Amino acid sequence: MLRKTIPKLVVFDCDGVLVDGYVSIFVAERLGFGDKLISIYKDLVTSKINFNQAMEKALQLFIGVKEEYVKNLLMQVPLMRGAEEAVRIMKDKGIIVGTISTGASQYFLEILGKRLGLDFFVGTHVRIENGVFVNIEHPIVNFENKGRILSEIASRHGILLSECAAIGDDASNIPLFRLVGTSIMFDSGCLERELLKLKLNTFEQAKLRLILWLAKRHVKKNAHYVIKSRNLMDILNIIGINRP
Repeated sequence: MLRKTIPKLVVFDCDGVLVDGYVSIFVAERLGFGDKLISIYKDLVTSKINFNQAMEKALQLFIGVKEEYVKNLLMQVPLMRGAEEAVRIMKDKGIIVGTISTGASQYFLEILGKRLGLDFFVGTHVRIENGVFVNIEHPIVNFENKGRILSEIASRHGILLSECAAIGDDASNIPLFRLVGTSIMFDSGCLERELLKLKLNTFEQAKLRLILWLAKRHVKKNAHYVIKSRNLMDILNIIGINRP
């Protein structure tokens, strides 16, 4: 399964890939509105609302929260096993490494990006005034513009999309998978674990599990490789790096 050519740029999804869980949910649970945020994700997965509506609702929950509280919590967000090591090894090989996220805000990603030493990190911007979250700033990073963002980043570095690799766990990564030379579905199961925290009856749980299974099958069809893992070191052999 070892590639002959190591990619020049690797883009990761954030939630469920670089982070063992969902950044926004981790923070929201500790601020007392975790269930509200998970319910928004559930409504999105079950098609009660569209993606932009979900992100608007999710980000609005954080309006009025003090920046200092969030910043401290972000330093505690659990990284995926092997994330720090895998990023370091790739950067040592001269690979440009970063993340584009439809779920985590730019503010969240900047702190996580610095923790991991990422070369780029892109999410939806939030406005902060007097140390308080006051609004979100459009455009929202979504399925439609995620591919364009990667194209622009690769172009700035003089890298062809065929020389890039993308690693993600859900449908938001399909636009990237269709562009890059190597696409890897990292099936960590984080979305299922988060959504099933909700108090659902047996029928609702069964329906949700079916929807998640169908969504996951769609992602797999668009990926070159699938790793059912919770250790990012497992991607190294696929992108042509001998795992230590």
